[in-house]
Amino acid sequence: MWRNEYLIYLLLVLGILSISQCSPKLSYHQISNRQTLEQFASESNVSKKFKACADPLSYAPYDHLLHPTRTIRINVHFMNSRSKEHNFNGEDGKKYMKNLINVANDKLSRNPKMNLPIGNNTDNLSPQYKYKLWPIDGENDGYMYHYDDELCFFVNKGRNKNNYNRDVINKYAIGTDSILNIFVMPHHPDSLAKGYKASSTGIALGTSLKLAGLCENREKPWKYSTLLNHEVGHIFGLRHSWYKNDGCDDTPVHPNCWQPNDTEKCKDPVSNNMMDYNNSQMAITPCQLGKIHKTFAGINNELRGLVVPDWCQLDKSEVIRINNNDVWSGALDLSYNVIVSSGSSLEIKCRVSMPKGSSITVEPGAKLILDHCKLHNDCGDEWDGIKIIHSKQDSAYVEYHGDVLIENVREINLN
Repeated sequence: MWRNEYLIYLLLVLGILSISQCSPKLSYHQISNRQTLEQFASESNVSKKFKACADPLSYAPYDHLLHPTRTIRINVHFMNSRSKEHNFNGEDGKKYMKNLINVANDKLSRNPKMNLPIGNNTDNLSPQYKYKLWPIDGENDGYMYHYDDELCFFVNKGRNKNNYNRDVINKYAIGTDSILNIFVMPHHPDSLAKGYKASSTGIALGTSLKLAGLCENREKPWKYSTLLNHEVGHIFGLRHSWYKNDGCDDTPVHPNCWQPNDTEKCKDPVSNNMMDYNNSQMAITPCQLGKIHKTFAGINNELRGLVVPDWCQLDKSEVIRINNNDVWSGALDLSYNVIVSSGSSLEIKCRVSMPKGSSITVEPGAKLILDHCKLHNDCGDEWDGIKIIHSKQDSAYVEYHGDVLIENVREINLN
């Protein structure tokens, strides 16, 4: 009996030894700075002439892991006279703007296909941004009422035109480095008495904007939701898109008709783009979305501060796994670990912020190419750098070219 037990034990030991001998032995290295980059990577001699970080299409949100939904903080100021008779008051204003903001977010999320040019194949992407009312430290609920006879009115034309005047913003805006301040203003009664039309209108001014005509017309909130989206588009860098010089090739020149009519100029279909003046204002092109997300990613742009920095914490629910030959040409603020799979490559040409405790792993047989880029953590924390894995059969490859910066890495022992 003992001989059988010994034989079984011997076979188990031999089996384990056989498996261990067949298993590939892996070795690990960490790239944490320029010195270790030069130690474990090879420098490319190929001159790569590519204007990285500049093209808006490099920021278009085709991949929702690279471009998760960004939240723009907003608050609302209702301007009124001391008599309180020219604008919303109390709960009426809050209810109205709450509905308007909800519908604006809904219309953003829909992003219908472009009407123009006829027969176009322009992608209609998920915009990947939204608005959220943002109270400040419990001092208010995000809605504020101001009664000021001198500064409360909006005048869009004429001798007393004040649409570009910033006095009301300078006096009442709060948290302008982190919150988009929206001023709901009445048209001046003297102008209205002279036949001035209380049209719905707006103006974007830095990190604030003015909206007028909402109270006088008493239309349903949904009618002004696209006005808000249009003005926020201006805040984040979009121009009127019926012109040739709006900076986007996917927004065609057109006569900017409000709706179709019997004339040759405004025959059906007319534009439905958010940055035109039309009865839809809902479509946003990839280039336009790229310009918005490029502004979000602009590390030295004051408008970046209006966006909730939800890229600071590592989200372990997903992994960005590279299974092809991918190129990242625009700046990114990631929330996930990155793995470059065997047989695949990733080329990084711009700035990438990695969340706290995250890493970029290069598997055996994979390649990472760093081209004039910066890898860092934008939140004052540390990440775990580039992990390269070699096996007996294959190696991980890291190649760099030009001024590559690797910052904010916590050095760790991988073996």
